[in-house]
Amino acid sequence: MRFLKMTMKKETQAQKFDFIVLGGGVSGLGFAKRISENGRSVLVLEKESVVGGLSRTLNHNNFYLDFCAHRFHTNNKALLNEIQSLPGLTMRRHIKKSRIYIFHKYLKYPFELQNLLRAMPLYQSFLCGCSFIYNQFAKHFYKKSGLKSYKDWFVYQYGKRLYSVMCYPYTSKIWHVDPAEISADWADQRFQGENMKKLLRRIILKLFRLDFSSYSLEDDSLAPDGGPFYYPLRGIQEMPDALARAAQTNGTKIRTSVEIISINSAEKTVSYREENKIKTAKYGDLISTIPLHALYALQERKEAIVEKALKDTKYMSIIFVYLFINKPQVSNDHWIYFPDKDIVFNRAVEFGNWSPEMCPPGKTSICFDITTFEDTPEWSMPDSALTERVISDAVRIKYLERTDIESSYVLKIRYAYPFYDLAYKKRLDVIVNFFENNKSTHLLGRTGIFKYNNSDNSIEMGFALAEKFLQGKKNKSIYDYEVKSISY
Repeated sequence: MRFLKMTMKKETQAQKFDFIVLGGGVSGLGFAKRISENGRSVLVLEKESVVGGLSRTLNHNNFYLDFCAHRFHTNNKALLNEIQSLPGLTMRRHIKKSRIYIFHKYLKYPFELQNLLRAMPLYQSFLCGCSFIYNQFAKHFYKKSGLKSYKDWFVYQYGKRLYSVMCYPYTSKIWHVDPAEISADWADQRFQGENMKKLLRRIILKLFRLDFSSYSLEDDSLAPDGGPFYYPLRGIQEMPDALARAAQTNGTKIRTSVEIISINSAEKTVSYREENKIKTAKYGDLISTIPLHALYALQERKEAIVEKALKDTKYMSIIFVYLFINKPQVSNDHWIYFPDKDIVFNRAVEFGNWSPEMCPPGKTSICFDITTFEDTPEWSMPDSALTERVISDAVRIKYLERTDIESSYVLKIRYAYPFYDLAYKKRLDVIVNFFENNKSTHLLGRTGIFKYNNSDNSIEMGFALAEKFLQGKKNKSIYDYEVKSISY
């Protein structure tokens, strides 16, 4: 009788789909939308109760909370038009406003170099200015192909003195290592497209005009993460929800709150638990957006060289400390950066400035993010202690008044950022080749293929992979997809 009860929990026949997508983030949903529009059957399996991956929004006591900053911005007009036309999605246009707390001052960010130099001690400002000017001439004698680390890249662009001010403090704080140990690939993605000639011309004109504090769209257009962006009314969750609805309209099946149990790549099946039932589905092709380590553990193939590569391949985790404020606004910035290492958080994002519908009337909320690995002290700190540290630091630097804080909430997220150390690319080649050499497994998205993507890049990547299938190019990996306009 016990055996009979156990077998009744299993489906007797596996459903067959052209594609099974592991993970319901925006890259997987983008793929499902595009491929299902062309008559292909898709099953999306998501472990959380909602789709969205890192692009999710929580509702906590009528406050809508994103996983820190999740703006949608893109230079791809066709992509923007497609996302904006999704049924049920309304996104308003914003002009990014942010600052950075440095030298005990709140400066505009991205930096205006003349304002940064004015904020420094005079001797440091003089040395940095000379270093920057010298570097603009000297760098023509260096080979850019020789840049291996993020430090190499930044020094090549701006000089050693500005590296010590603009790069080292914040980058070493975020990633918990010296920038000399971070691959230059991260810098190329992070700052792609910056026009140094325009930057220099702008600086010189402002110096002649004695213009040290204006804020204009022209200034933001030259920033690596500046300019306009688009944002839904009640959090970024509305965007993946809209992608999911569009995919479902074309027949895509989306299952949430499921646990993937195993993958049999030889038989092309995925077993998963849903509502206490074990189900099996067959696929023609498997699209994985889940962490590489999790995918390896689920499937039956094993190789020592891959296990060694995975052991040294790391994702960074992140902690969000949300504070709920009994006033309509703390500042008028979308977010503020905090590079000082004696401040526990990296960035503060005020959701009331993104959309008034994110907060109850007369109140605002702020998300403080703390990047961490799981073996660093902050990850294991009790929520109460971590919250008190955040509040104490915010009050000390005169960002908040303790009396304005009503309550708090702490959330910890694993696998938030791919960690680009100097040797990551060689290891990643081994891992990707292992998974994709059977021609029916395909990696996708920030987490799934270990690429530092924004949401627009991830959706584009999903579309691009779908187009490869539609064009009969399924054997060409999306691994070589060119990532553009990345920002932390």
